[in-house]
Amino acid sequence: MHAISNQPQAAQLPPVTTTKLKKPAPANLITCSKLPHAAKMAIFNQRINTVLRFLIDENYSSLENSALLLNVPKQTAIRVTKHLCDKNYLNKIEVDVGLARKISVFQPTNTGLMFVMADDEALPELREVAKVGAATIYHDLKLQQIRFKLEAQGYHSFQSSWHLTRILRKRSEKPPKIPDYTCINPDGNKVAIEYERTIKTRKRYQEIIGQYMDIKEREIIKQVIYFTDDGFAEKLKLLFAGIDFIYRKGKTEKCTPEQLEYFRFLN
Repeated sequence: MHAISNQPQAAQLPPVTTTKLKKPAPANLITCSKLPHAAKMAIFNQRINTVLRFLIDENYSSLENSALLLNVPKQTAIRVTKHLCDKNYLNKIEVDVGLARKISVFQPTNTGLMFVMADDEALPELREVAKVGAATIYHDLKLQQIRFKLEAQGYHSFQSSWHLTRILRKRSEKPPKIPDYTCINPDGNKVAIEYERTIKTRKRYQEIIGQYMDIKEREIIKQVIYFTDDGFAEKLKLLFAGIDFIYRKGKTEKCTPEQLEYFRFLN
């Protein structure tokens, strides 16, 4: 005979399921979703114009930078760029810049340029992305991200080195140094922006400081701001501080602390 237990059986608990919380949608996306169709189309067309006008200045850009430019999620930038490609306003090129995967780079077609340009604007000649080195493309895309950060701080009227070179060539001018960018700071002064992805030799910086001293004398640019990748700004500043002599107009001259105050260094 088996003993019969009168103890109650433990209740079987249902399996625990975890619900993955969805990331909240951006506020501007929620607001846009509540708008009537005509208002949504107006916003969409404004984004199209913003992208094309930006590319007249910058020549080309990436999907990630387009999202930053428009301040929208990446999926929205995909819809905008796809629409522009379908309309033959943009060309899409896959570029290997040494990352884990290729990146999509977009460049306006002549049709896209004419769509957004005013009647009195001349059609610009763009560099073919296929003829630009991968390192240069990566450098330019990083510069665009620096531009977005500075624009949020009140900087404006950006001109890239490519744009400046084109203007100066028409004037038959050859300045001592063409910065990566020039722009106007919140105080109304023109400043130069340099992105230093690769640290150069001491001798090269002796030449660069000399070139910028010539520009400073002309009172064209009030300050030079060097941007570096994280962790390099202070090291680059120390490298500049350790330079005793600079090369200028074919001669060597002493580098002074006052001259070095012309430069700022930021990560």
